[in-house]
Amino acid sequence: MSGQLAFAAGLTVAVVLIALAGALVIRRMVISRRGGIVECALRHDGKSVWRQGLAEYRGGQLYWHRSLSLRLRPHAAFDRSQLAVLRSRPADHGEAVRFGSGTVIVQCQGLLRHRGRAAERRNVELAMSQAALTGLLSWLEASPIYPIWRASLARAFPSAPRPASTAGRRPARSPCAPG
Repeated sequence: MSGQLAFAAGLTVAVVLIALAGALVIRRMVISRRGGIVECALRHDGKSVWRQGLAEYRGGQLYWHRSLSLRLRPHAAFDRSQLAVLRSRPADHGEAVRFGSGTVIVQCQGLLRHRGRAAERRNVELAMSQAALTGLLSWLEASPIYPIWRASLARAFPSAPRPASTAGRRPARSPCAPG
């Protein structure tokens, strides 16, 4: 009788593990289907442990999803207009062993919303490939000019005049437009 009980318990554990693995695969497919996804580890304030995950560029937000979670909503979110890359460096030996060679560690500061908590300005480190860093920098540079002005220039130059509104102006003519 105990042999049958052990077999049933082992079978139950195997079914639960396969179901969890399947759920993780389906979750990743759902998140990846939206596009703009890169593998990215995150560490708060450079002191905590690294958490492996996915960074997702969606609109004016950078969402970070933990890899080993069934949650479909992001674990952390950064506003593009409030996110600044402070510096980057190559991964040290221990980080390169964990993430692979060619990994870059990027220190960022931004307004972080974490699992429904109130937003707070935090420093975080992101571990990503050089190609993912290039994508992050391009995404940040492609943001509209006025949110960039508010986030970075207003802090650096609080007494500087703000850009004039573009309301009522005709759009600039493209040099590629005919006529």
